[in-house]
Amino acid sequence: MKFDCVEKPLRVLFLSHGKLVGKHPAPFVIIPLLLTLILAIGIFTHLTTEKDAEVLYSPEGSQSARNRVILEDLYSKVVDENMLPRHQLRIGRWVFLIVTPKTDDNILTIPNMEEVSRLHTTVMNVTIQMDGGYYRYEDLCLMWNEECHENDFVNLFDTGIFENASLTYPLATKSNGEIFLTGAFIGGVTLSNDTDVIEKAEALVLTYNLRSDTEEEEGIGLKWEGEFLYQMKHFISDKLNVYRLASISFTEELDASSAITLDLITIVGLIVVTFCVLSTAMLDWIRTKPILATLGLLTAGLALGSTLGLFAFIGIPYTNTAGAMPFLIIGIGVDDMFIMISAWRQTSVHKSVPDRMSQAMEEAALSITITSVTDALAFGIGCITDFYSIRLFCIYASVAVLFCYFYMITFFAACMAITGYREEQKRHALTLRKVMPKQDAPSKAYSLFCAGGSSDISPRKDNHQYNVDESSDSALMIFFKKYYGPFVTHSFSATVIVLLYLAYLGFSILGCVYLEEGGEVVENIASDDSYLRMYYKEEKKYFRNYGPDMSVIAMSELEYWNSDVQNGLENIMAELEASEYFHISNFSISWLRHYLEFLDVQQIEVPSREVFLNILREQFLALPVYKQFVPDIIFDSNNQSIISSRFYVLGKDIDTTKRERDMFLYIRRVVAKSELNLIAYHRAAPWMYEQYIAIRSNTILTLGIGVASMFLISLILIPHPICAITVTLSVVSTLMGVIGYMSHLSIPLDSISMVTLFVCLGFSVDYSAHISYAYTASPYQDRRKRSIHALYSLGTPTLQGAISTFLAGVIFIGSNSYVFRTFFWTMFLVITIGALHGLVFLPVFLMILVPNLEKEDKKVLVPNLGKEDKRTSRSIKNGTLNSGFNSRDSTPPPPYNIPFKISSGIVPQQRSSKASTSYVDAQRQNDPYLNQIYQNAEITSTDNTGSYSERVCNIVYNPNHRRSLHGSTILDTRRQLDQNWSLSANSA
Repeated sequence: MKFDCVEKPLRVLFLSHGKLVGKHPAPFVIIPLLLTLILAIGIFTHLTTEKDAEVLYSPEGSQSARNRVILEDLYSKVVDENMLPRHQLRIGRWVFLIVTPKTDDNILTIPNMEEVSRLHTTVMNVTIQMDGGYYRYEDLCLMWNEECHENDFVNLFDTGIFENASLTYPLATKSNGEIFLTGAFIGGVTLSNDTDVIEKAEALVLTYNLRSDTEEEEGIGLKWEGEFLYQMKHFISDKLNVYRLASISFTEELDASSAITLDLITIVGLIVVTFCVLSTAMLDWIRTKPILATLGLLTAGLALGSTLGLFAFIGIPYTNTAGAMPFLIIGIGVDDMFIMISAWRQTSVHKSVPDRMSQAMEEAALSITITSVTDALAFGIGCITDFYSIRLFCIYASVAVLFCYFYMITFFAACMAITGYREEQKRHALTLRKVMPKQDAPSKAYSLFCAGGSSDISPRKDNHQYNVDESSDSALMIFFKKYYGPFVTHSFSATVIVLLYLAYLGFSILGCVYLEEGGEVVENIASDDSYLRMYYKEEKKYFRNYGPDMSVIAMSELEYWNSDVQNGLENIMAELEASEYFHISNFSISWLRHYLEFLDVQQIEVPSREVFLNILREQFLALPVYKQFVPDIIFDSNNQSIISSRFYVLGKDIDTTKRERDMFLYIRRVVAKSELNLIAYHRAAPWMYEQYIAIRSNTILTLGIGVASMFLISLILIPHPICAITVTLSVVSTLMGVIGYMSHLSIPLDSISMVTLFVCLGFSVDYSAHISYAYTASPYQDRRKRSIHALYSLGTPTLQGAISTFLAGVIFIGSNSYVFRTFFWTMFLVITIGALHGLVFLPVFLMILVPNLEKEDKKVLVPNLGKEDKRTSRSIKNGTLNSGFNSRDSTPPPPYNIPFKISSGIVPQQRSSKASTSYVDAQRQNDPYLNQIYQNAEITSTDNTGSYSERVCNIVYNPNHRRSLHGSTILDTRRQLDQNWSLSANSA
């Protein structure tokens, strides 16, 4: 049964395309260059970037994002001029400072607090000029009761208070009776004699919140934050360590990582081009290809330039996650280049350039088509993810892969053809001057630095026999063919490899089970020496015990005067406060609790609806101490009902992202089971918490669909279903290994590592698909020989591609950026594990699992060789006939001797015509394929006196005869002869 309905016409297409490129390379060089030049203009004129961390890393369409839309409509009356930070529905604009003492362990000493006061004054005096006006913090601050809302601790900056008053922890009471949370502002506390009075503290945090309700306020606040960061960077104190952070810090770190990317791409390019030049180098100065290797890297560069320019014109922004895309395309492009050069080297140097290009493109282009199509489709499917940053990466990567593929079969193929013409004219690889072959070199220096080629690489004058020249095989190709391939496919080696694979799989599964999710995404976008990281380090150390303040919001109208509703809300709050994730009721904020206490004081029991609402609105909320609840209660337009209200519980010891995720999932589950239509919300939820929740499902879904699409493409393009299944299983196995060993290396699954997993998905296909396709395309019937031939054909470019990709990422190993370190280690894992699958596991499993693709001959086919001349005799002694003739030549040189197969090392002797005819008749009765060939020979041949081999070769290779037969028959016949020819040569 045949499965090559797509592969066969593609072969024919690439045969024609290769010949066309070989005959006319100039247009295929000029057109890609012009296209890239036109598109690249967009990089300088239309390129935009997306720097908003919340937009990039928030899962779109999350439950919290949908809730925020509803809440912003419900609480639209609550404006920035009249709210506390907990009332905000978005993170907004803010700046924070953490201060610790330099010389002692107590920040609360009078000298230290005087220095804190000076620092606070410096912040208040930060001034910017914009649109003709001057702005200080007091002009931009978040207002409450017509005053700037500041850190509650700022009100105690009077040193006299510190000297005479006792601060309690974690709660303290202001002079007006308000309770404020000292635990949120004072860290590293030591209490006095088992009381709640603070004896000393190691750190303070100062917070400054800005208004950002309008675009104008947003722009002014953005500029003020920049000036704040600058002045805090240069604040000098001999008493305090000052750690700064602003909402703009995340954008600054994204910009910094993008700038690093541009520098690294340049370095990577130099490293990879050096490796490519060395990998394609030979001692033969005609056949060595340093310029072609450089042009291979340029091909990847053209793809990058075209992709960036195209999206710039379209209006799709660039972001730092897309910064991984250049390294991906360099790796894929260089891998494809090695495949193309390897295919070229397997062609006969005696052929014309168009014929060599035709043969090379037939083999290489189809292989890179499989990997390019699967890569592009996998990345394209990655666009379904909920994360905008990952979606942008997938869009860029998918289109860049297609550009790389297009330029590889046009621009690079044309460059390879031009290189072929240089070789044909015996010109030096660098100087382009004609040189002599090594055997004719006048000196050793000339032989070492100038000579190349052979003294005779042209057909003999009699056109009957070609010289044989196998020097085009590199040392690695010979190593894979003669040593590594036979070793790895030996029965004992295969058994050991299967056992090693099982051990590898076990460790991979173990790692997947214990893979951590989350990671400090905000912190991880910064470099190790960034001020952002230093701030979060101190924040983790001192200020993770109290917070965040989670909201429980009633989303519909409730009868709050009804005891059942009151009990329902109280039960929810009590359940949360009794859990491991939240502090007890003392730390919660509930307007209903305070109001019911207020009613008890007023001795009002079970008030009616009207009384309940009137007292609430006119008395309770009018008191200064309770005005903080005004933004938490939304009345209808007639003030006759409460359409929404919110309550707060305080998180406890939320010191890891895993605990943040678990806390958010817990409160969401608790409120969801209530019949009061409650939701859980926090201003950071759409960005932070939802990200931790969505990362696993998005990764599994997107990678799963990507693998499924790869299977479908492999099934279509690889002409054997078991091989397609093997490729898919190899990809799955590689991904499991990468994810599992990520866990062993303590790399969590977050939005950053998720991007690198998509990169891994692309590379894992390359390593497995190339080898698997080479196995199915092998001319051999024996399984072991097919595996050896696959390693011989594509083992070298696979290994070269792995090394070049590793070199592209090795500069990241010592990076001070978590993003680039993660990129390196995941790339290292996929390169190592992918190459291990392609060069070790897959050849063995293909040999074990895939049956013989064609029925093997049971007997030896011995054609009538006719009269034997000296050339034929010599060929028989060597084990081949016409060994210099490649079966893809359009017309073979006479005599037209059919290839033969040798069994048990016995060289067939010449037989009489009668004996040969009887033998062939017997063979074709057992082999329908041979019978088809023979019948075609009888029908087509006009020379009935010709031998069987002459007539068969005339059918397949003579253009006049070929036109009289159906195209598919010719292709099948020709392929069978190709396979038999290779078998006979190899068997010898």
